[in-house]
Amino acid sequence: MATVRAATRGLVVADGKLLVTVLHGTTGEYWLTPGGGQRFGETKRENAEREVLEETGYHVRAGDLACGRDYLGVRHYPEWDSGFQQTELFFWCTLLDDRPDRSAMEPDANQSGVLWVPLEDLVGSPLFPRRLAAWLHEPPEGRPVWLGDIN
Repeated sequence: MATVRAATRGLVVADGKLLVTVLHGTTGEYWLTPGGGQRFGETKRENAEREVLEETGYHVRAGDLACGRDYLGVRHYPEWDSGFQQTELFFWCTLLDDRPDRSAMEPDANQSGVLWVPLEDLVGSPLFPRRLAAWLHEPPEGRPVWLGDIN
């Protein structure tokens, strides 16, 4: 059965580092910004804050919309992800406490950890979507808000 899902992701940058989750799947190790599917009755910002907390243990406040993308599995991984697509909105998030609340964590099934990665180390890393690494290095006034169907 095909699934179409609305999701948000948190862009948490502190001290020149991006907060990412470490996962393992069909393609090996990969990194994502914390995020996931929106629950009924939840705003996009609430969704981002909850997902960052669940996946990393960090309490954040979601702020402005940073960018968005579509992910259509059939175009990127047709052999194993053709029945899934997701629209993601990325929100800038402010760290409220620099210590994670491990009791609040509910990591994803394939998640093996959390990393703070220096921004200069993102290009060429296993961060998805790949375009995000370069996007973070572009001048803010020139960054596109909509990134399209990317992975």
